[in-house]
Amino acid sequence: MTILSAGLVIGVGFCSGFLNVLAGGGSLLSIPLLVFMGLDVSVANATNRVGVLFQNVVAAHQFHKKSLVTVEDSAFFGLPAMAGALVGTFGAVNLDERYLSVAVAILITAMAVLLLVKPDMWEREREVPVSKWIIAVFMFIIGIYGGFVQAGVGFFLLWAIVGAAGKDLLHANALKVVIVALFTTLSLAIFLYHGLVDFYLGTLLAIGNFVGGAMGARFAILKGNRWLRWILSIVVTASAVQMLVNVLR
Repeated sequence: MTILSAGLVIGVGFCSGFLNVLAGGGSLLSIPLLVFMGLDVSVANATNRVGVLFQNVVAAHQFHKKSLVTVEDSAFFGLPAMAGALVGTFGAVNLDERYLSVAVAILITAMAVLLLVKPDMWEREREVPVSKWIIAVFMFIIGIYGGFVQAGVGFFLLWAIVGAAGKDLLHANALKVVIVALFTTLSLAIFLYHGLVDFYLGTLLAIGNFVGGAMGARFAILKGNRWLRWILSIVVTASAVQMLVNVLR
């Protein structure tokens, strides 16, 4: 691998980490790059988790220092997501990727619409009539998807934490990175056991993800809910368009 190629992986890792911490969808950049670099899709999917873990650990630390996330919330949202990720990582989800991409694109497009037409839903905490058991089920299902694919899981976590649990976007974002760090640790361990991780590319990606994740967390803390909402609107719309274009090719 040339220095230019290594720099490209680190650079994409930075962009991916920054986007993932602020909104989500960064893996839609990094996984195709890893495939372009010569990895099998399954190895690229597994190797991508190295960078994802590093970006979320550093971001979680930043958010924790600002008291934006608690141990209680981390456990409540994180444990069912980890259980779901265990199922997803072992390949229990057996869906055609084409139909899965269409479903994901439709869902995140709906999310983009809500971001634009219902700003209050995202910018302040509120009481919601949703039981904790239902929220736990949401986390479990999202965890399955996260363990299986990873790409775009942050969108669904934000939607569930804001829409079902009533958190504002800044606190939901802090919880999101903690949840992803928890279940990615589990998924990555399984992928490592099965020998599906390319350590060299994973390390390069992780360097970029780590720096991007740290900067993304600082940006989120500095700018707050309104900036996060607009950035999230742009990213989810672009991700939905990309998924639909890929499916229709």
